[in-house]
Amino acid sequence: MALSQIILEATSIAIQAAVIIFLLRRSAFRRYPLLVVYCVLQLAATIAEEYVSRVHGQTNFFRKLYWTDEITLDLLLFFMVIALIYRALEGSPMRVAMGRLLGAVVAVVLIVPFVLFTARRFSTIWFDGTSQLLNFGAAIMNLGLWTALIGTKKRDPLLLTVSAGLGVAVTGAAIAYGLRRFTPPTSTAQQLANLFKTLTYLTSVAIWCWAFRPSGRSSRAPRAEIRPQSV
Repeated sequence: MALSQIILEATSIAIQAAVIIFLLRRSAFRRYPLLVVYCVLQLAATIAEEYVSRVHGQTNFFRKLYWTDEITLDLLLFFMVIALIYRALEGSPMRVAMGRLLGAVVAVVLIVPFVLFTARRFSTIWFDGTSQLLNFGAAIMNLGLWTALIGTKKRDPLLLTVSAGLGVAVTGAAIAYGLRRFTPPTSTAQQLANLFKTLTYLTSVAIWCWAFRPSGRSSRAPRAEIRPQSV
């Protein structure tokens, strides 16, 4: 295994563990439960895939594990965008109508892969197209989320930053899957597309780490003013 790959994998595990710790320390799981679940599952998937790859190699079992992880995590990202859009419209008269629209979008996205893609279901090509569809749809919806957040009077800086990281993750994945469809398997071009996907994902996690980092502010109480005693 190349040294660069080992460094990349170690960095990935370390930064994923860091964002989980920051999320739990900030008690962010109450406001962003899907983000916590996503980060935990992503870390577990990374470790599991690395273990299976080293012990059993790139077998059929590894491919099934990989695509199960990918589709599960892509669905979580998609649902996360929907949940954040619904939160951004809190207090807006459009929230009820938008909730119905988002529900319809979820139903369509879950049905489309079984109708649109002609490849054999649950094959590598089918999984690749489904993941691309989920990430491309999430990227488009994330633009709508940003529009809603910027248009609100009271902007939530934390929600804006979480949305930025989410946008980097889904947009990078959508582009990478698109490139992979036009590159031969195991080719250098496909490896570069995979590297691009990994780097954009790490960038998104780094953004979340920055968003939920400890504030570092001193919690010490101010010193009491010392006054001379009167005689």
